[in-house]
Amino acid sequence: MVTTHTEEAAHVYRLSNGLTVTLERLPYLHTVSAGVWVKAGSADECDAEAGLAHLLEHLMFKGTVTRSAHDLMQEIEGRGGQFNAFTSREYTCVYTKMLAKHVHVGIEVLADVVLRSRFLDLEKERNIILEEIASVEDTPDEYAHDLLTAQHWPDHPMGRPVFGGQATVSGLTIEHVRAFHDAWYRPHNMVVSVAGNLDEDAVLDQITEAFGAMTSDPTPNGCAPPRFRAGIAQCARDISQSHVCFGFPGARVGDSERYVCEVLNNTLGGGSTSRLFERIREQEGLAYSIYSFQSSFLTAGIFGIYAAVAPPNLRRTLDLACGEMRRLRETPVPEDELESNREQIKGNILMALESTFTRMARMAKSILYYRRILPVDEIITEIDAVTPADVQALAARIFTPENCALLVLGPGDARPGDAVPL
Repeated sequence: MVTTHTEEAAHVYRLSNGLTVTLERLPYLHTVSAGVWVKAGSADECDAEAGLAHLLEHLMFKGTVTRSAHDLMQEIEGRGGQFNAFTSREYTCVYTKMLAKHVHVGIEVLADVVLRSRFLDLEKERNIILEEIASVEDTPDEYAHDLLTAQHWPDHPMGRPVFGGQATVSGLTIEHVRAFHDAWYRPHNMVVSVAGNLDEDAVLDQITEAFGAMTSDPTPNGCAPPRFRAGIAQCARDISQSHVCFGFPGARVGDSERYVCEVLNNTLGGGSTSRLFERIREQEGLAYSIYSFQSSFLTAGIFGIYAAVAPPNLRRTLDLACGEMRRLRETPVPEDELESNREQIKGNILMALESTFTRMARMAKSILYYRRILPVDEIITEIDAVTPADVQALAARIFTPENCALLVLGPGDARPGDAVPL
């Protein structure tokens, strides 16, 4: 076993079979969050199996060789805890949050569902996921983001919805589920992360016993990076608003420019003092919801803008949003505005760390993406180092017509036009 001590209270252990364990003791709290993270998600599916990683996540909860689905939930919720999971494009997480005195139960149940699930109730869970997909398609703000991603990264697993589609999910079998689990749920491809009021030695011993027998077979190769496609698309739908999504190439998780991208995002549309919010909502009153976002992945990133507006206000909103992007390209952000945005980002990071789940997730994702836990001080230093020139240079590079994917979901007679006014 290899042990690494970070600058904070977090410790990293690597078991002999390749499994990584991250532990952080926070003795002043009453709870513990524990999660099993697997570096496999919807981007690791072939086209015909879209939605498989998410279906597997559902089926893990339907019973193990020793517990029924009800028994699994009762073990956690009956002790006042929470038990859930989620799937993303690049990883899957099964987690629990419990009172500290029950942490041993949480870890035992996590190991049970990840290693010994019987994958029962396929047809029932398939129907639930089909309802999930239909729910997203009936929720225009969520659906617009899926349409943008498909337009931004066409013909690539990163461009597909994590849930998959009605046709592909309908065709998945239990053999698909077991094969995906066998291929990707391997110790060198997993992190067990625990944060809270814990006895570190006892927790490490339990994890070693629970997961130590896993074999270290290789996993398949990941997908190649997606290719970005610019252009304008409209999805006509008989709804009351036009849902607007811009997409630009963003920073990957390993890019040195990712901190500049975060500051640019916060400046443009990160909060109630951001430029898009001030201009489009506060000054013009055109939108209730208007924001920008930055999503970073291993092989690609997307910088986006979203707004929901009345169809007659679509053209005006597009012009104003593009005007704010041009202003960032052409004029450096004043130092006082930049400092305010840096402080907002740092405040969000530090306040989030008061949650055991956030601390548990931060450790796991750091290992999955960087193979080390990024110290908070390092992140703060990088944010403080971002200059007005950095932000302007990034804006000048990405906010161009040839880098812009624009998607409008809404009434067919509200059209975005033939050119992005950048």
